[in-house]
Amino acid sequence: MSVVFLLTCLSMVQRVGAQAELRYEDEVYLENIKSVKFHHEGLLTSLPIIDLNSGAQLVLSFDDIYGGDRDYSYKVIHCDKDWRPSSIDEMEYIDGFNDERIDGFAYSVGTKMDYTHYVVSLPNRNLTWRLSGNYVLVVRDDDAGELALTRRFMVVEPKVKIAAQAVKAIKASQVNTHQEIDFVVNHKDFYISNPQREIFVTVMQNGNWHRSIQNIQPRVVTGYDLNFERTEQITFPGLKEFRGVDLRSVRSKGYGILQIDNYPDGYEAIVALDRNRNGQSDFDYNDLNGQYLVETLDDNMDDIKAEYVDVLFSLASRDEILDQKVCVVGAFNDWKCKAEYVMSYNYDNQLYNAYVLLKQGYYDYQYVLVGREGVDFEFFEGNSFSTRNEYTILVYLRSYADRYDRLIGVSSFVSDF
Repeated sequence: MSVVFLLTCLSMVQRVGAQAELRYEDEVYLENIKSVKFHHEGLLTSLPIIDLNSGAQLVLSFDDIYGGDRDYSYKVIHCDKDWRPSSIDEMEYIDGFNDERIDGFAYSVGTKMDYTHYVVSLPNRNLTWRLSGNYVLVVRDDDAGELALTRRFMVVEPKVKIAAQAVKAIKASQVNTHQEIDFVVNHKDFYISNPQREIFVTVMQNGNWHRSIQNIQPRVVTGYDLNFERTEQITFPGLKEFRGVDLRSVRSKGYGILQIDNYPDGYEAIVALDRNRNGQSDFDYNDLNGQYLVETLDDNMDDIKAEYVDVLFSLASRDEILDQKVCVVGAFNDWKCKAEYVMSYNYDNQLYNAYVLLKQGYYDYQYVLVGREGVDFEFFEGNSFSTRNEYTILVYLRSYADRYDRLIGVSSFVSDF
């Protein structure tokens, strides 16, 4: 049994370590950081979106599989709508202190792999934010002087109302495969002097920033209604319902698990063989829209008693796809095709496979093809207009009087055909 820890990345990220460049996006910089979750308190699969001055909190948690007790600190950075650092001063957007230590941690109990679980809630008595907009949470390993992880989050001041729906695409060639997002933003109770110049909207599919359309402006303004309907610009491939695997127990086989092996130094799970779904009929079942949950059915403390499992994914393919990489992705790895998620081709069995280290839980996943043209989410999955996808609409305002991009409205909904 092998645990794959490779540092080389297929993306533009520089070499991991002290020289890693800060990226204003979801990223894990260290090989020992696993199972990163960042969500609204009590909503375990939600995006990290919170109302300004609401009294609610966002919760960040992660594991250090090296174990022990290390000093991790966090800070927040305000960004513009395009996820670049804002020009405003730190004192203008936070109350309290940046670079605070993460004090919440606990050691794993009774697990075959030792790890330390860290958790911090924001805002808290040491740090809160004053302004709406985009933020990046930065966590550093102070003992090593290295970046550990970054996470995007959004603070909204709800000023506008959003009515949205998913409809079939306008183009005849996309009617059976794509989803168009139509919506109207109403600002009756909030003055906007020039909506067609000051409003910018982002629409995101399944919480995946790699599948988002940004800087959309109103097509028509009628009174207080900003109309974004019937425009080909806001059209997404429907994909298929996510594949899923239930790793909540290492004592019995969950959904999608073919075999579980118990070794002295850990567990190995074999996922049932997957096949290319492109061109195949759609299938209907409830998924997590790409997200994942950490949970164990074998004990009562998910955070510190859940086991880590070496999970073998296999994808049937008659031939190796030359000059391109095949990867397994989902929210569990920020949708990124890093080296540890790249699948190798087995000529004897005519399949791709990869071992992925996962904490007990339930995981949605997809297979993607990565080449010079970027990431192809459709090659192995195909598309259907009727797939249930979750869409998030983010409405930004940059008026002539503002020095930053305000987030004045957010709406999430699931397409239903």
